[in-house]
Amino acid sequence: MSRSALWRQESNVKGRQREAEELFERAVEEGRNTRQKNLLKLWGPDDSFHFNPMLLQNIIKSNYFQKCCRDITDWNTLVDEIYYQVKHLQPWAAGSNKEPSTAFCLLLRLLTLRCTEKQMQLLLDHSDSPYIRAIGFLYLRYAGDPKTVWNWIEPYVYDEEPVQVEASASKRKETIGDFVRMLYGNRNNYHGTLLPRLPIQIEREIQVKLLQAEKIEQRAQKHLTDRKTMDYFKKLGSKCQALYGDEENPLTWYDAVIDRVVTTNEKTMEPLRAPKFVVHFPEYGNTETVSLGEMEMPGRNTDDAPVRGGFSERENDRNYSRDSRRDSGRGYSGGGRGYNDSSRDSRGSRDDRGYRDDRGYRGNRDTSSRRDDDRWERDRGSGRPRHGGAGMPSEDDLYEEVRRRERDTVAASSRSQYSRRPPTAKESLSKHHYRESEREYAPPTHRAPPRDAQQRSVKESEAPAPRKRSPEEIQAIQAKKRKLMAKYG
Repeated sequence: MSRSALWRQESNVKGRQREAEELFERAVEEGRNTRQKNLLKLWGPDDSFHFNPMLLQNIIKSNYFQKCCRDITDWNTLVDEIYYQVKHLQPWAAGSNKEPSTAFCLLLRLLTLRCTEKQMQLLLDHSDSPYIRAIGFLYLRYAGDPKTVWNWIEPYVYDEEPVQVEASASKRKETIGDFVRMLYGNRNNYHGTLLPRLPIQIEREIQVKLLQAEKIEQRAQKHLTDRKTMDYFKKLGSKCQALYGDEENPLTWYDAVIDRVVTTNEKTMEPLRAPKFVVHFPEYGNTETVSLGEMEMPGRNTDDAPVRGGFSERENDRNYSRDSRRDSGRGYSGGGRGYNDSSRDSRGSRDDRGYRDDRGYRGNRDTSSRRDDDRWERDRGSGRPRHGGAGMPSEDDLYEEVRRRERDTVAASSRSQYSRRPPTAKESLSKHHYRESEREYAPPTHRAPPRDAQQRSVKESEAPAPRKRSPEEIQAIQAKKRKLMAKYG
């Protein structure tokens, strides 16, 4: 190829790159000037969206992303494109480390279009494809406000819908819950690219809440395997203990009474994996919808200390035996009743429950000393433990568990070199050669050489010098070189 052709080819490549960058800049500017209402607040830069620079440049230069910028101009069209084109959730296409995947091309296009709160909720609850939901979670991970992101992901931490995360079809599928927990775990490496680092305090708070959700899930699984406990919970009017917590009060056990059993999802009308329960707290009069893992049999979660409200053991046993003789199906077969509010709404807003400042809950840590003294007197009189029972660790214990897991992760990553595949002969030779060259050019140290090295250097210095060639031998060698040059050019 001639030099002028190479110049033309290089100028064409630069022209295509310039057009791709201009197309991306126009898409970003359109997103900045959008007039949609209730837009989700973006966290961080609104032109790179915390993407890895190499991944971002490869997406901008890809033909598929440029096609998306030209053809996809609204949210509905983009959701349809996700439904038809996305087959996995890795950032790179299958078998390539330069070609971006369709999932991340569409994720970047969604970030340039912006997303409203209603659209985000529709993404997370979409029933047509798990990849539509996963793109929504990736949107929140890259550009969602860390202060409010937990309200979005909390209901889906243990969602069981399967999804193919890795590009290889031979890899097993994961659940949406596994995917969400992986995005907000203590590792920022996501299949060859780095996720944006959250503020350290918010990151630990999210991990503490994930740990709380893990313990609640373990308790729910334990209840599901205990038929006697499930039969007791199915009886309306049964007394139990339920967890409650909000922004001002830590998650704590309180006495409650079961009002209704929820077995189906009101939105999709599909049966729930585990039933939910509408309970009311007799001491305060408010009503909550709690999951199976947020309930416990009376008296089982404390260490020789009655919970606030003080249901006696004799009364609990009498209610349990009396309820067990009744019809076991009462109140549980009404699957069509459904639950009337989503988990995020029921946990995200606490304004309509009629609480008062003097309701006797544990207050925030920075309240006045008078309220602390009053609350201590009430707790001491009722025998209530300050940090809940043994069934739910305190926040300090959970923070310590999060820190311990962080240390274990760092230690495991530093020890990973011991579990690697042994090097081949070629790799070991190359490493040996590299180390020898390093040793040869290493700066001198002040440490004295070992005794055997000194003896070896003395022997080398005493070795005879190489023999010099005579003039006849040199002439013979030059004549041989001239013959070879004359014969072979």
